[in-house]
Amino acid sequence: MKRLPTVAGVALGLVTAAVCVRLGIWQIARLHEKEALNARLRAALAAAPGDLAAADLALAHGPDALRFGRWSARGRFDETHQFLLMGRARNGEPGVEVVTPLVPDGAGAASAAGGMGAGGPAVLVNRGWIPSADAATAKPEQYPAPGERAVTGLAEPLGRGGAVAYGRVEFDSLAVWSVTRLDADSVAARLPYPVRPYVLAALPESAGATDVLPVPATARFYDEFMHRSYAGQWFSFAAIALIGMVVLARRRRAA
Repeated sequence: MKRLPTVAGVALGLVTAAVCVRLGIWQIARLHEKEALNARLRAALAAAPGDLAAADLALAHGPDALRFGRWSARGRFDETHQFLLMGRARNGEPGVEVVTPLVPDGAGAASAAGGMGAGGPAVLVNRGWIPSADAATAKPEQYPAPGERAVTGLAEPLGRGGAVAYGRVEFDSLAVWSVTRLDADSVAARLPYPVRPYVLAALPESAGATDVLPVPATARFYDEFMHRSYAGQWFSFAAIALIGMVVLARRRRAA
């Protein structure tokens, strides 16, 4: 009668250990995936940036080809049409991120309003963070970027579909919308000229001094530590299950 509980305990310990080891191996595999992605991102940051035509071509090959590249654009910001990405805190302070169309033909928004400029459609540029008491509304015109500008950054494709609520912040001659995320179709409907289906997030080196608003975001690497930690936990659980199995078996024999 004692043998059956012992066998069942050993079997349970082996199954538990096997499951925990498998989960630990899965976390190691995820770690290797994140390491590979971070290596691609470091390579992109170290490489010479491509222009917007190259970014368009990269997007045609897939979103990852666009994400793991560094791109440059030159033109004039259309500060009469801007978007605020709400709920973006920085160092515990509430704020928003300012997204402004950059007209790449360098002729300004007025000429672009009639159609596509010499440099192709406009591109949305995430210029960075500014403070906002309610993390939703702000006055981006207080942080102007006049004249011809050169921007270098990482790109993220715009999503399509799904309900996106746009809140109008400014009136008169300015059109500023507060939104949780940007959608390609709804953005295009709010601009009087063609716009590329991705956002260029300006990197600090192309935005000037870091103490000047808006504050551009640094490149965000994938979290590798999380998977190392989880793998260690799962392997520890496996060891505990095996040790517990051995202890249980010895106690059963001694009983």
